[in-house]
Amino acid sequence: MYVHPRIRMRGGHRPMSVAVVSMGFFFNTVNGYLNGRYLNVFGGRYELFWFADPRFIAGLSLFTGGFIINLHSDSILRSLRRPGETGYLIPAGGVFKLVSGANYLGEITEWFGWACLTWSPPGLAFAAWTALNLVPRAWAHHRWYLEHFPDYPRNRRAIIPLIF
Repeated sequence: MYVHPRIRMRGGHRPMSVAVVSMGFFFNTVNGYLNGRYLNVFGGRYELFWFADPRFIAGLSLFTGGFIINLHSDSILRSLRRPGETGYLIPAGGVFKLVSGANYLGEITEWFGWACLTWSPPGLAFAAWTALNLVPRAWAHHRWYLEHFPDYPRNRRAIIPLIF
């Protein structure tokens, strides 16, 4: 059973800004509305043959792979500290062997998969927005790790394995 990562976080009693919650709620409401409206009104009906289309198959594969990467990476991050521990540790295992922002890579891959499998402008807009939001965060986290951990793996990239 899938449970949202925020619900599964340990010690999740830290205060969160109402502005952050409001912006997240607004963004997800608009995104859900635009994608749903397109798929049910403007995009026409997907015929049965769409499920055999290479765009759908590639998109579903990307979405599923990204989802698995995202879930596994979140699990690694949640298990870094033991109860009561504070401080920062270097994530290891899974896609973290290749990139600092493995969870972000998973999420970006998911939503580009969605854009491909729906072949829709709102899907592409959501994927692009996700990437534009998460790539700078991954880069900032990567730089922070390099600055604060002398033993941080130098071959690890920020978000795109072997490249960036």
